[in-house]
Amino acid sequence: MRDEPDPPRKFYQLKPKEFEAVNPPANLPPVDSTPTTVRGHLRAANDGPTLRPHRAPPAETEVHALLRENHTRANAAGLNDVAPRARRPSRRKRDYWLLLLPINAFFAFMAFGPYRNPMTLAYGIGGMIVFTLGLTWVMWFVMDDY
Repeated sequence: MRDEPDPPRKFYQLKPKEFEAVNPPANLPPVDSTPTTVRGHLRAANDGPTLRPHRAPPAETEVHALLRENHTRANAAGLNDVAPRARRPSRRKRDYWLLLLPINAFFAFMAFGPYRNPMTLAYGIGGMIVFTLGLTWVMWFVMDDY
């Protein structure tokens, strides 16, 4: 049984669409087809920008009057007077010592305790150094006051 021949290839494309300019911009100057010169560009650049007139500030409305009245009432009642709060004592120093002392005591016990030998001495002193430096770095240089 023979295969059916492939159908001819179809070519798809978009239809050309015509656009209608409904509202052409009226403020654009007509296109000039004359060639430009460098001197003309320099003259246009040195003329300076054209300044637009400043807009007048908006007229006072009754909303502005209501807001101003509310503000004066709040000032008279003392609602806008803010007193600085007393600074809360930091817990960072307390937490630093609560962590440093017991863990360094553990490392000191391992270094100088009853089962001491040269390796436990080295590991204990090294642990005390690494932990003290790491905790100091984290508590005083990385973390913020809390």
